[in-house]
Amino acid sequence: MSFPKLVRALSVVAATAVTAVVAAPLHAGFTGTDVVITATARTAGAGTSQFYSTLLVTNVSTSTPVDVDYRFLRLGQPNPSPASVKETLAAGETRRYDNVLKTLFGFDSGAAGAIRITASGRVLAVSRTFDQPPGSDIKDVKGLFFGAVPASFAVGKGDGTILQGISQGGSEDYRYNFGMVEVTGQAVTARVTLRGAGGALLLTKDYPLGPYEALQRNVSDLGAVATTNGRLDVSILDGAGKALVYGTQIANGSQDSAGVEMSFKDGLLAENAAEAAIESTAAGITASATAVIAVSYDQTSRLASQRAPQVEAPTYDPGSGYWTVTVNLPTGQSGQIQVKFLDATGQPQKFYNPLTTRSMASRGSLSGTAGDVAFDLTLSGLGSTSSSFIVNGSGSATIQGVSGTFQVSNVSVPKSPGAYPTSGTITVVASGSTVTVTFNGTRYATGTYTYRGITVPFTIDLDTGEVTH
Repeated sequence: MSFPKLVRALSVVAATAVTAVVAAPLHAGFTGTDVVITATARTAGAGTSQFYSTLLVTNVSTSTPVDVDYRFLRLGQPNPSPASVKETLAAGETRRYDNVLKTLFGFDSGAAGAIRITASGRVLAVSRTFDQPPGSDIKDVKGLFFGAVPASFAVGKGDGTILQGISQGGSEDYRYNFGMVEVTGQAVTARVTLRGAGGALLLTKDYPLGPYEALQRNVSDLGAVATTNGRLDVSILDGAGKALVYGTQIANGSQDSAGVEMSFKDGLLAENAAEAAIESTAAGITASATAVIAVSYDQTSRLASQRAPQVEAPTYDPGSGYWTVTVNLPTGQSGQIQVKFLDATGQPQKFYNPLTTRSMASRGSLSGTAGDVAFDLTLSGLGSTSSSFIVNGSGSATIQGVSGTFQVSNVSVPKSPGAYPTSGTITVVASGSTVTVTFNGTRYATGTYTYRGITVPFTIDLDTGEVTH
């Protein structure tokens, strides 16, 4: 009996899938399912200035379309029910909106604020805001880029952030604006403190923000002062809301400008490290689960015929009906697998017989350099009259010191070589995260990764191992 090549490869594919999903890789900026362009405009400025914004949004998945919802958070007011536009981006598609506040939201002029982008899968977004006076050519304009920032990066009560490069009123002849965007739909009060280049406190002022309100002020709103290379400390004093913060530095002569990002919390790096540990654990457990299925099923041929060189001589216990097989895999895993063959009435059979064997119990443990796995599985539908077998069971594992469990539920694997599992799921729970891979008989398995209340969908190409989300 030949084992389908797909299941042999699933251990590698599943590990790759979970790794790619949990790692949530960064591309040119921060990708995400809930991100914010903190500053966008279609408005007149000083003199003949006319400001426009161009938005670029990319679906980073190469196989799955995403539904996208754009919401405009208008400057200087709460936005409990913001203007919203929905669309679908095809797999791998990048869409560009010139003069985005007009083309998406219908504002001809006099509008500025932020754009919040939520999507069913991860997207990458960036905006360029620039001054194009009447009669000027687009090649001659000056402006700045703002990459979308995940809403989860916002600071809340007791948190703070820093903006650098506060130069205004000094010999360098710059001006400086700062802005904030509330992202939770709840009010918040922020304290903005201006410090000089040496860190001395110069000015401070409190700013209330309503739900989903965007605010922008020139640094002179804090009071009359000249500073070079100063900084703004922004802390959240009160309220259940959270805010993203940004700055813009503009040269008064050329009107050239630069966007300034807020400092991000150090804890975000720790969260990334925690997710990396979960990634490794979930990948290892999923790989172990699928490898166990492969090795267990393969014993049907090994125990019915000549054993493979990597399997030591099996022993049979007539009392329990289990064969005990010592396994040393090329991957470095070793351990023991116990296999019991059962007929249609559930009675043990000493050997696998394709005419009479209907199911197989497989239990045991494997260990390797990364950790160990214990499992208890049932493979049914093994008879010669069935075209596929069904796998159910559970197990636990410790990978690189982190423990988790896995559940195999009704995974239906065709016996024909190269076929894809037609149904069923493998679910991994580790360190507060849940990863579920679902099979559907096609080349592309689907799944979800859930961590801290956020669920991210993904797709696995079972031929190449590519994961998109």
